[in-house]
Amino acid sequence: MKRFSNCAKWIGIWVFVALATVSTPLFAAGIRVVGCEEPVQSYKRGVCENHLSAEDFRALAPGVSWFYNWHFESKDLPPEGVKMEFLPMCWGDTQERLDGLDRYLSNHKPRAVLAINEPNLKGQAFIPPEQTAKLYLKIKAIADKHGIPVAGPNMALGSSENDSIKAMDPIDNKQTTYTFMVPFLKAFMHYVGDDKKVGAMAWHGYGHSGEFNWAMNLLTKEFNKPAWVTEYAWWKAPNDAEEMRFMMQATDAMERSENVPGYAWFKERVGGNRKISLFEKESGKLTPLGKAYVNMPVHDADLFYRIPGKLSAGRYLTMKNMQIFPSSDGGAFADMVADKGGASIDYNLQSDAAGQYTVRLRVNGAESVTAGNGSLTLGKKAGKDWKTIETKLQLNKGTGTLRVNIPDKDQRIESIEFVKP
Repeated sequence: MKRFSNCAKWIGIWVFVALATVSTPLFAAGIRVVGCEEPVQSYKRGVCENHLSAEDFRALAPGVSWFYNWHFESKDLPPEGVKMEFLPMCWGDTQERLDGLDRYLSNHKPRAVLAINEPNLKGQAFIPPEQTAKLYLKIKAIADKHGIPVAGPNMALGSSENDSIKAMDPIDNKQTTYTFMVPFLKAFMHYVGDDKKVGAMAWHGYGHSGEFNWAMNLLTKEFNKPAWVTEYAWWKAPNDAEEMRFMMQATDAMERSENVPGYAWFKERVGGNRKISLFEKESGKLTPLGKAYVNMPVHDADLFYRIPGKLSAGRYLTMKNMQIFPSSDGGAFADMVADKGGASIDYNLQSDAAGQYTVRLRVNGAESVTAGNGSLTLGKKAGKDWKTIETKLQLNKGTGTLRVNIPDKDQRIESIEFVKP
């Protein structure tokens, strides 16, 4: 996202001062100020769905901004007052779908059109690279007419040999079984003929964290294109706890990645795999996974949290050598955990009044915290229990960024509370 790409420069200017020395107007262009515990809807976050009720939309909307159903239109629409955007998809190569997309775009202006569902996988669109390129260009011509960008094709990351499309590869000049999305996409790009005609790609992933982390920025590296993740979940996670950890870490990584314009969890309800469902059978009732998905933090350079208040540690701006985990502090949402020593994490704050604030950190693995020049530093690793530690910090009125330094691996932070002077 454009706004997020500016954050490194902004931090370099301000992070080592005790917040901003000049007060920033509360409603300055581009600035959002919210309460420490206020829900924040992510522009990136979406959901795949077959059916969402009005109650379902209300439950998702505090954190989720878009949805799609593999079709060019939807009978399920958010109730009045609920802001969630439908993104149309042209699933496969039929004139009916192309005409339907054209009709939909004549009356709606979505942020993007999703093009072609898994052309490399049997049972899905399942068409070779040359046909995929021709269909993509037809979709793009329709979208261009209405001024809407296209994301696609939406690829399966990989597939078994029996489930993979076969075709003569134009680059290797031999019959190829496309068990991996990259060779297929290289052939697709060859047939498209003009690199500039493809703005963004998309892929689907159902493996574990290691596979997901490897694949997340793969298309950007291979093709210099942003890549949506329009289906993801760990299909074979051994239990609910591992699914929760995967969802939180994958979602958090995509929220902070400049290469991922949008992502969508699969899906609202999955009858044969309840552990990946966002909802219970009852309308509007989120599963624990669904509650976590809705409440995942947003990492936006223009988003500031108003203090005094209690801020979840996951609501950071940028971080170094840290990872989000489901909290081990009973009843809390998430912890930030140091992967290595010398870690740090930055927070955007809006202080309503200047003065000396009491700052209380809920931590595991530290006995003390000290305040420095616009920063807080945990003491060296000690103890294995959760505790609340505190210090005093002088803050000016206005907006700025606070850095928390974490010296040792495995130290954890659950929340930071700012108590007014």
